[in-house]
Order: sequence, then structure tokens, then C-alpha cells
Amino acid sequence: MAANPDTRKLAAPTCRLAPFHPGYADLVLSWIQDAQEAHWLAPRTPPPLSATKVLHWQAPGHQAFMLIEPGAPAPLGYGELNILNAAARRYWLGHLIVDPARRGRGLGVQLTRLLLWEAFCRQGAREVSLVVFPENRRAIVCYEAAGLRADGHELHDFPAYAQQVNLLRMVARGFV
Repeated sequence: MAANPDTRKLAAPTCRLAPFHPGYADLVLSWIQDAQEAHWLAPRTPPPLSATKVLHWQAPGHQAFMLIEPGAPAPLGYGELNILNAAARRYWLGHLIVDPARRGRGLGVQLTRLLLWEAFCRQGAREVSLVVFPENRRAIVCYEAAGLRADGHELHDFPAYAQQVNLLRMVARGFV
């Protein structure tokens, strides 16, 4: 008897990506619930975060996206697909966040999978990575569910917080 496939991976996503619109910077900012979440989301951005600082996340080589659900009045999430090494076709994901009123429903996994699909299927990526604070367990579980795997640690300096942190590096190679 054949095993049943994991239908969670086969089900069509209910959401899609759309390019980020600057008019949503205040909305993205409103999703940050506390200082810890701000630190995990944007450790290179000096606190306090503001809509102007959210807009400064967009830079050359950075593609910002919103997670959109058909029929929803506003975006549900935000994330970036950024070039790490164009020649090697390596990208990294950054600033992933979901509306806190909608968390716990798999939207973070959808956002991450859609960003991976964008990288591998539309942009020809060979590798996509991200770094995450090791104590951010919910994010790690989300990224694993989306297909990323732990791939060591990276030491990062965060002058805005006067600290050096050993972050968990997670990687996807090939389409997941």
C-alpha cells in the first residue's frame, strides 16, 4: 500500500505575494508587538522603529513583498527577497512578519514558501538563506515547515543594540 502524500505541501496556497506599497509602512510597523519582536525583526535598525525606518529597508537588491489574501481588506504579512550574491544566484530572506491578529494560522509558512517560490522559480536562485535568533523558536518552526534547514551559525554585530549575536543560519537549496 502506498503512503499518502503530505497534502499540506501539495495544497494550493490561499494567499499570493504582491509588491510592497510604501503606503503600508505604518501597517507593517503596527504588527510589531513589543521591543523584543522589534529586535528580532530588525536588529540593524536603531530603535525605536518608525514607518520611515520600515521604508528604508527597501534598497537596491532588496525586493519587498506583501502577503495578500483575496478578499482581505489589507495585507496580512511582509517579507523581503534580497540578493546576497548575484553571480552565485544566492538570496536571503529578511524582515518577515505577519499581522499578529492572524498568527498561528500558517500564514508565516505561506509567506516563506511564496518567497522561496519567487526566488527559485522566478529568479533562478540556487540557494536562499536567512538568519534567525536561536531563541525565536516560533520563527524557526515556521521556517522549517516552509522547507528551510539549519545550516550552522553566523556571528553578527548589531551596533544599534550594542551587541554581537550568534544567529542560526537556515538554508533552502533547490525548490521546496
